[in-house]
Amino acid sequence: MKESEVIQLAKNCGFPSIKAKALKLEASGREYYRLHITPDATKVLCYLSPEKGNHNKFLHISNFFFNEKIKSPEIFYSNSDEGVTIQEDLGEKCLIDLDMLSASNKQMLKDSIALLAKIQTANIPQIPKLELDDLNDQMNKLTDVFLKDFLGITFDNDFNELQDEVIEKLSEQPWMNCHFDFERRNLIAFDNEIAVIDFQDLSSGPIGIDLAGLIIDHYIKYPDDTIANCLDHYSDLMEFQLDSSDIFEWIRWGAIQRNMRILGTLSSLYLDNERTFRLKDLPMILSNLIDLIPEKYESLKSYLTKEVQPQLLKKLSQI
Repeated sequence: MKESEVIQLAKNCGFPSIKAKALKLEASGREYYRLHITPDATKVLCYLSPEKGNHNKFLHISNFFFNEKIKSPEIFYSNSDEGVTIQEDLGEKCLIDLDMLSASNKQMLKDSIALLAKIQTANIPQIPKLELDDLNDQMNKLTDVFLKDFLGITFDNDFNELQDEVIEKLSEQPWMNCHFDFERRNLIAFDNEIAVIDFQDLSSGPIGIDLAGLIIDHYIKYPDDTIANCLDHYSDLMEFQLDSSDIFEWIRWGAIQRNMRILGTLSSLYLDNERTFRLKDLPMILSNLIDLIPEKYESLKSYLTKEVQPQLLKKLSQI
């Protein structure tokens, strides 16, 4: 939306503003704007076209996050007819913009893991359960959208065996509250704690998916010792009595499902809506996927490395 349209929409909702600035664009179609109510007072307007969905689930979860003392934006106003919520402004310190490998920010990764543990064990009734068939269908986006539609590759490798094992491994994991997009772009450092945003897809799901979102980063690779220390801390918080290597296996299978899904989702976002803002993430997501696929799938890993990676780089150079 144009700034003037956002200001008018905010005024219609009882929040007259002198300025509106577009914030991040989301794959979900949600649009975020910082409203300057006064030169020193700001709030965030989130808009989702009523034709695409509503904020009901987000508002439901937000209430329980408040009860559980999980830091998330306070909701000041919502209007389902307009597709608007007015939220607390948590500032600019999104973890995606921070150097998480620096010594000064190491604690933030542990704090994020602690936040995830709190979310996973929170009492949040009336949320849906992820279905294994849906998780499998999401992985099909790798072949149907990323390879076929986006890259134009006619693939002769069979992903079915890998996907069957992913579903089996995910079904064996503990299932808890699952944000489904628990990554740095949805975490904000605010008042000496980590706040979570964009939690409208929270469901009951395999524990490894959200762990993968945090540990298997789309932009950086954490050192092995950092991952081990972080997962040992997580195990202590959850009282699992497991070592980091056991928990990493949950992450492996959660990350394979997640990265196959996201490669398809981001490709679809470009093909359907001409949104290019996440295409730059595709090479790292693909590289992480290849690294995480077990060695017994040698031919599949070789195919992704020798055929798909070069074609992806070529495609991106043409956009």
